[in-house]
Order: sequence, then C-alpha cells, then structure tokens
Amino acid sequence: MERLTSKQLRQVSEFLRQLYQLRTHEEFTSHLIAALPTITEGEFTSYNEYPADGKAIVYKSDQLPYCPDPSHYATVLQTHLQEHPVVTHWRTTQEESAQIISDFVQPSQFRATTLYNEFYKPLKMSYLLFMGLKADNKRLLSISRHRHDREFRESDKTVFNAIRPHLQQALKNALTVTHLHDQLAAMDLAMEAGHRAMLSVSADGRIHVAAPYAHALLAQYGMGLKHGADWLPPVLRAWLRRQIRHLTTTDDVAPSIAPLTVTGQAGTLTIRLIPKGSQYLLTLKEDRSPTPPNLRHLGVSARETEILGWVVQGKTNPEIGIILGISRRTVQKHLERIYLKLGVENRHAAISLALSSMPGGA
Repeated sequence: MERLTSKQLRQVSEFLRQLYQLRTHEEFTSHLIAALPTITEGEFTSYNEYPADGKAIVYKSDQLPYCPDPSHYATVLQTHLQEHPVVTHWRTTQEESAQIISDFVQPSQFRATTLYNEFYKPLKMSYLLFMGLKADNKRLLSISRHRHDREFRESDKTVFNAIRPHLQQALKNALTVTHLHDQLAAMDLAMEAGHRAMLSVSADGRIHVAAPYAHALLAQYGMGLKHGADWLPPVLRAWLRRQIRHLTTTDDVAPSIAPLTVTGQAGTLTIRLIPKGSQYLLTLKEDRSPTPPNLRHLGVSARETEILGWVVQGKTNPEIGIILGISRRTVQKHLERIYLKLGVENRHAAISLALSSMPGGA
C-alpha cells in the first residue's frame, strides 16, 4: 500500500470533516459525488446502491456530458456486466478493498470484450477505480472514479481504502437523518392540522429538532428565530430555565409545570414543557381568535371597524389592546369616536346596531 503525501493527508482530512456533517440520504449522495474529485484523480464519479429488499437501485453520476445517452449505456452495462472483471470479483467475494481493472486482467484482454467496445470506449473511460462495500444488512453500494488517459495510481487505491469505513458510517448517519426527517414531517403535518407544533431542546435552550410549523408559530408571536440559529429566543430560554429550576425543587409533592401563554393578533399561543430525560419537549398550541366581522358599511374607519368587530365578539378593552398591540386607553378613544359616528351612547347600543346591520341580523 502506497503511503500518502502530506498534501493528500490534508485533503483526506478535509474530505472526512465535510463528510460527517449531518445530511439526508439525498444530500449525502450528492455531496459525495461532488467531494470525491477533491481527493482522487479522474474525469467523473458514479455511485450505486443495491437495496436487498428489491427496491430500485440508486444510481448517481456527474458523468454528463461524458455520457450523452444514459439509458442506452445503462442497458449496455447491464447486458454485459458479466464481462466486468472488477464487478464480477466484488459480487462473488464482496471484498471491500479498492480495485482497478488491471488487478484482474491485462488491458489488452479487457479491450477485446464487448463491454469495453460498446460501453467504456465510446464513453472514453478506459480506466476504472472501484470500491464496493456493505452499508448495512439491507444494502450494498459501489463507488467508482473513471478516467480516459492513464491507469489510476496505487495512492488512489490507498485513499479509497482509507475513507471506506467513514463512508459506511456516514451513509448510516444519512439514512438515520432521513428517517428522522420523514418522521418529523409526518408529525408536523398531523400537529399542524390541530394548530400544534413541537421542539426538542436541551436544558440550556439549544434546539435539537424543531418542526417547521414551530418556527412559523414562534415568528407569528414575536419570537422568530434567525436563519440558521439553533437556540431558543431569549424570552423562551428564560422561561425554560425557570421551569427547570421549579422542577428540581426538593418538595414531597411533584411540582406542576405552568405553561407560557403569549397573546398575538391571530390568537393565543400556549407553550408547555414536557421533560424527557436530559432533553425537553416544548409543545406549541395556537388557539385562534375568530375573525371579526367587516363593519365598514357603517361609515367607520378600518381601525374602528376592527375594534368594533372585536367588541361584537365580546372582547374587553384590555383584550382588544393586546390583540391589536395598542393600549386600552387608545381602544377607549376609538370607541368614543365610533359611538359618535353611529349615533349611540354606549357599548351595548353599538353592539346592537352592529349586529342588526350584519347579514341575517335583527
């Protein structure tokens, strides 16, 4: 096995650092194809997964424009695959070390095969660096680098062998992340239908998992997260710390956990804390206020019809002030102007007039 140079070791180290970033399966395969050229020579890369459960083979490549008709060449490869010395060896032995074609046959012998003349030669990729490995009990995968002008070096095989166990682990990570994403998406759809959302956080307020709808609800109630942020907003972090301190008090009776209630224009957001070992679940539930009726036909302004609509819904001045983000004194001044425009003296008379003017009113 050829030893790697200092430059190659640095390249492999950076490759592995990037490889272990958490990605979905789709993101992982795309990243791998883009990253392999940084540590190996060649014109293009191909990636294949072979699920044991009979599902479709996953095939990816950056070979365009090298391959003008992928479906045609895929058929040629499948038809003459038994002539491929590297793939045949791998399928027979499942040996996971990196291989090149000349490890098994002389170049002249390989060039005499139909596979070479109908597949490799037209695509101008006479040389192949191949590695097959077992990802888990449910799938095999193979990775290849291709080039036209000369054979791959021993150092390229050394690089492939060095990254093999890391590729296996990174793929397992990607499959786990994909499974979690799928579960979260299903959970989010179900919870969104009930105006609910969920976050999983640590005791210090770091977010580990958050349903997309949770982000939307927090933003709607003035606690939006910055793009890429993985911490709860300050007000929510402070509330979390208080709740955790309350939970750890040494009383004989288990302490109750009070929810956090936030009122906004659309309704009320209730946040509850559920301890789960070293992690904490935050459930967010929105209770939406009914939409106030449109009463502009009574000759009042847009803001006045908004306030009168909430009055008709039975809201008090302080409640209307919270919903609209104004003081209750401002609400009262708007109401006084509304009374003058409607020719009424008080709240009850304004409600009666508004109701009688609505479709179906008395």
